[in-house]
Amino acid sequence: MASHSGIRPVQPGIGQFVSLRGRLWMVEGQPDGPFDGHRLACIDDDASGEDARVLWSAEVDARLHDEEAWASLGREGGVGGGDAASFSAYLRTVRWRTATAAERDLFQAPFRAGIRLDPYQLLPLRKALRLPRVNLLIADDVGLGKTVEAGLVLRELLLRRRVDFTVVLAPAAMTTQWRDELQSKFGLAFDIIDARHLEALRRRRGYGANPWAAGSRFILSHRLLGDEAYVAPLRDVLDDFRARSLLILDEAHHAAPAGGGRYAIESQFTRSLRDLSDRFEHRLFLSATPHNGHPNSFATLLELLDPQRFTRGLAVKPADLEPVMVRRLKSDLRALGERFPERIVEPIVIDGLPDDAPELVLAAMLADYRRLREARIATLPPARRAQARLSFVGLQQRLLSSIPAFARTLKVHIDGLDRAIAGAAAAMVAEDVEPETPDLAAQEDAALDLLASSEDARAQADALAGTQDAAPATLAAERAHAAAMLALADAHRTGPDARVRWLLDWVRDHLLDAGGNWRDRRLILFTEYEDTRRWLQRQLSVLTDPADPDQAARIDSFTGITSTERREDIKRAFNDPASPSRILICTDAAREGINLQSGCHDLIHVDLPWNPSRLEQRNGRIDRKLQPSDTVTCRYFTYAQRPEDVVLDALVRKTEAIRRQLGSAGQVLGDRIAESFRSGIDRDGARDLAHRIRDAEADARVAAAVRDLDDGADARLARLRREQADLALALERARARVGVDPAELQSVVELALHRSGGDWTMPGAIGNTQVFALDEPRLAGDPSWSPLIDELRGRPARPGERPGEWRASPDAAVRRLSFAPAILPDGRDAGDVVQLHLEHRLVRRLLGRFLSAGFRQGLERCCVIRTATTASPRVVLLGRLALYGEQAARLHEEVLSVAADWRDDAPLRALAEGREAEARVLDELLAALRDANDADIDTVRLATASAARDVADLRPVLAERAEARATRVAHDLTRRAAAEAQGLETLLKQRIARILRERGTDSGQLDLLLDPAEARQRAADRRSWDRAATRLDDELVREPERLRAAARIHATRLEPIGLVYLWPAT
Repeated sequence: MASHSGIRPVQPGIGQFVSLRGRLWMVEGQPDGPFDGHRLACIDDDASGEDARVLWSAEVDARLHDEEAWASLGREGGVGGGDAASFSAYLRTVRWRTATAAERDLFQAPFRAGIRLDPYQLLPLRKALRLPRVNLLIADDVGLGKTVEAGLVLRELLLRRRVDFTVVLAPAAMTTQWRDELQSKFGLAFDIIDARHLEALRRRRGYGANPWAAGSRFILSHRLLGDEAYVAPLRDVLDDFRARSLLILDEAHHAAPAGGGRYAIESQFTRSLRDLSDRFEHRLFLSATPHNGHPNSFATLLELLDPQRFTRGLAVKPADLEPVMVRRLKSDLRALGERFPERIVEPIVIDGLPDDAPELVLAAMLADYRRLREARIATLPPARRAQARLSFVGLQQRLLSSIPAFARTLKVHIDGLDRAIAGAAAAMVAEDVEPETPDLAAQEDAALDLLASSEDARAQADALAGTQDAAPATLAAERAHAAAMLALADAHRTGPDARVRWLLDWVRDHLLDAGGNWRDRRLILFTEYEDTRRWLQRQLSVLTDPADPDQAARIDSFTGITSTERREDIKRAFNDPASPSRILICTDAAREGINLQSGCHDLIHVDLPWNPSRLEQRNGRIDRKLQPSDTVTCRYFTYAQRPEDVVLDALVRKTEAIRRQLGSAGQVLGDRIAESFRSGIDRDGARDLAHRIRDAEADARVAAAVRDLDDGADARLARLRREQADLALALERARARVGVDPAELQSVVELALHRSGGDWTMPGAIGNTQVFALDEPRLAGDPSWSPLIDELRGRPARPGERPGEWRASPDAAVRRLSFAPAILPDGRDAGDVVQLHLEHRLVRRLLGRFLSAGFRQGLERCCVIRTATTASPRVVLLGRLALYGEQAARLHEEVLSVAADWRDDAPLRALAEGREAEARVLDELLAALRDANDADIDTVRLATASAARDVADLRPVLAERAEARATRVAHDLTRRAAAEAQGLETLLKQRIARILRERGTDSGQLDLLLDPAEARQRAADRRSWDRAATRLDDELVREPERLRAAARIHATRLEPIGLVYLWPAT
């Protein structure tokens, strides 16, 4: 415990607390020489973590702090009921701000967030708290709320002082959503590191400024991970290893090696991530589809997550996976009573078309064209034949999407044939192209990001593939056939087809009423191609009325070239019940992670992706948590008269079946099925292919995924049932210990708002939740409030928008406020209401008033209140116990109390001790403060006349209890650290032994079955074993001791909070 002596040392020692520069500090280090200073770490609530070096003799106001605070408590005079309200707010704020790292299973983050919490979302948090290094794979199903689960883990680690630097890696389209959700739900401000951010930073701080050194929480897009302009400065900040750092990787499956053969091959993204991830202490990986069927790919992904537990090239054991992976399916949770919509997948069958319908004729002509080309390329080597077939695949995919998309690509294809006929093929296509298996998924991803000219260049190169040795007459025949298709396509490229006619009828029946007015129902249309998207938008424009003032907003689009700001505007409008937006046409740029479920439960695939995981990602835009509808309907078109469609129809049906049976492991079977028509759909064999897809059974890769993920349906449900019951109990226990009552938070915030000159009105309620309107003009005189008020607006300012114009815009009005989730009758979150929570920036600013040094110094913390909770006078002394580790990290905080029946003529005798008794006293005190009445002046004078004596009587008891509590906490921390260190030692020794054992027993027989690229990858994985063993040997020496050191108590402090007299009301 901190010394109670009043003697001031010439030089303060390590672990002592000093007051200087208006702040409280803990001494972390003493001078190394005469010109060196003391190293201090600030412990004030409103400046925690700041550090400084000071020359003690040069500081004019430096002094030991502890005795001064206790002495002033006894000297403070009595106050009345108004100040009792201030003291009550101060006490609650102090209590809410306490946190502990000593209790492993105590959830604290859920009560400091603005979320609708379900117990299942706490499993990642529980597992994270049981890991010495938080290396966790959150592999929950699409739409279960992985972002919220990651946010809870992050907030808890921050509370426990285990993290002070965080980087989120996410797809480019998701970076803004991550920033906004972490800010609104958890009060965590993140900077998106991109070209715009770099430019602004360098304007302020110079060209050499390191963006990663200008904060502690950042978001970076996947595509910039390979750019040294962004990653090199990050490596500088991280160094070889940075303690208390956290990497969150969204859509982590992008980092897993891939390939269609027997052994998955690493990508540049995999290698770039490995170089970065090893520098972080903690890692959270998020993916609904972590296993692609290759055991070596899964092992590599897990090694990136936790290299102490997993090694690439070595099989994953379920026992190793269990501590670090969380995986639940919506169907399983629904079976246990959680509310998720039922997904209905149904075909829209187009039938009865005339034989000369262009969709049918062009499909038949393209099938003939395939036969013509196949006859020419049949004699080519396999790799060149596969490359030559890509042009047909591209044409067929676009024809199945729309005639305009087909016509555009076909024209470029013909240009390529013209160049081949003219003899340019040799210059365009190198003869020594390295054979490789074409990856349609990667090809489609690239196409979304390329400009139209780049797409044209790719189509032309595909057309040229395999033409070097072709006879001119053969190429001329192909060119003539292609020209005939183009003539027919051009004749019909601007008109509607049967699908558009069906869509127009459906929209008129379901989205419009009899009078032509738009109903409150929305529709999402998905297509892979921008040409199809533009064509759809033109065709559907006939639904809008020129006299409608909202005509331009009725139908919108979301594409790969939509700007970040525009994307957020579109998403916000589509989810807003008050918005006129009704139809959203999306390319696959919107398929990953974008939340569109709030106001929409209808989705139609205008075309079908040939990759089943993309189909699932599309459906996941509306089939996810917080979908208010009981059902979501995902429809797709199929032409009964077009043979190719039976294959895609079979693919959709089989994908749905295996999703229900196998969960995300079904993606593996879906990908295996998709490989069967990697060269396109052969009309002559379409029905046989459809039968093979429908009859496909789990193969070795599916079995590997099920085994590695421990994914048997019965075991999964049994495990989930146990976890759900345990988590519900743990949540209630935590709520009783550290929960925050919304009504109490509201009263404290309201008092702070009034004391700051502000106010709000209560315009009404949404359900049982009261909502408030902030009186913005009352705070306008203080410009420091503007950034906080602006965060409450309906949308952020657009680039170049003037602040005054933005704030005056109707869609940027300040939203209403609540202290609990505001849920509309249909189950949706109220989009125009901001839920205030303990970590919201506005709340932190207001509560900071009670935590600031200036307020505490001016607060009279000796108060008398009249209450009906006691029959005789009682006095309560309150203190805050804080235990500090290295770098002044608070390892534990709690409010302690000691109560006594008050008598003015005898020494006080403390009432019963014990944690339950102390908690009861504190609860009674808070209840009394909640309903406090002013004490009359005579009672105040009578009670407080003995304040100094009462503090003297009770302080030793409080100090004794604090010391006992500190000893127990320190023991718990030490014991837990010792167990974790021992567990880590065992883990590392077992991993080293397995590496050495596997290295000596592998026969290399598998190499005989691999192609050259796969064999090179396997050899690289095996070479990494030696490096891994050496690294693990080093960590065996270093890491267990680091765990023990992190739990050591460097200083203990008992700070006075106040002295309260509870006086009977009668």
